[in-house]
Amino acid sequence: MIDWGLTAKIAGGGFGMVFLILAILALIVWIVGLGARRISKSSSRSKEKSQG
Repeated sequence: MIDWGLTAKIAGGGFGMVFLILAILALIVWIVGLGARRISKSSSRSKEKSQG
C-alpha cells in the first residue's frame, strides 16, 4: 500500500524547497542589481567630473 502521509511530506518538502531556492535566487539578483546600479552611477559621475 501507499503511505499517503509520507507521500505528502515528500511532495510538500520538494515544493517548499523549490520556492525557498527561488526566493534566495531573487534576493541574490536584487542585491547584485543594487551593486550594479551603484557602480554605474559612480562611473558616470566620474566621467562627468573629468569632462566638466
